[in-house]
Amino acid sequence: MKNILAYYYKVHPKEISYINNQYSFTYEGNNYVLLVFNRPLSDANSLYKLNLEMIRRNILVHKIIVNSENNILTSINNIPYILLEININPNVKITLSDICSINNNSINIECDKQIARYDWSNLWETKNDYFEMQINEIGKKYPSLCNYANYYIGLAENAIVYVKNAINIDDKAYLCISHKRIRNNSTLFSLYNPMDLIYDFRVRDASEYIKNAFFNNENALYLVREFFNNNYITYKEALLFYGRLLYPSYFFDLQDDIVNNNLDEKLIEKVAAKSNEYEIFLRDTYLYISSLYNTYVPAVDWLIKRS
Repeated sequence: MKNILAYYYKVHPKEISYINNQYSFTYEGNNYVLLVFNRPLSDANSLYKLNLEMIRRNILVHKIIVNSENNILTSINNIPYILLEININPNVKITLSDICSINNNSINIECDKQIARYDWSNLWETKNDYFEMQINEIGKKYPSLCNYANYYIGLAENAIVYVKNAINIDDKAYLCISHKRIRNNSTLFSLYNPMDLIYDFRVRDASEYIKNAFFNNENALYLVREFFNNNYITYKEALLFYGRLLYPSYFFDLQDDIVNNNLDEKLIEKVAAKSNEYEIFLRDTYLYISSLYNTYVPAVDWLIKRS
């Protein structure tokens, strides 16, 4: 690896650590991480242009280092790698404030549509269709997973309708730099990692962070209040935020890990066991959001009645 770094990047670290498929080292007082580029190769140029623009705007992000051949990616054993310069303590746990800072400071930043992910309803409909088709193939191997499928597909369908209605409202909903998935136990390394970045509605990250916090037994309603108290959230954004909370990404993410990464199927039981409690959280969040706006906030009737 030292020879590869010397040839492609003209750096000569004395020591290199290899942890979690990442090569970390220090050279001339700067910290670097070389890691596998786990995005479609077509995203590389868009992410690099975004990286340059974020740095120009003084938005904190790891810096992408091009190699000596002026390429963003370096092929090592036919695997694409990318080198990042790290300027923060990568092990510090993120806060909701950290997330909002990067979101708010990047509103309407110039960004290629290649990494846009704000067409939620179409993405979710595709996911539902795929999962329904997959159930027929995995039913015998993963009976517990399939037992809960109808509930979470139904919840996803509610979210799709809710978001479609919200999108049609004549009000502002800001786009900004967001993340593929943000979790409440993520670190600053993930938050500022260019490979995790996408372009989406400002409320995406906060919603996903809060959902994840709920399933890690944190006070999610407190975080909802913190988010709305410290940010000016338009009416349309509030509905999109709630629609995102409705969508059970926590279930589909775990389903993917169980099927594709051989995780224990019993993990789905822990998520399902909290479904009633999550319905109550959704009700309480709805009531809180309703109190903030001088206009009608659409309800999901069965959730309000059942919880």
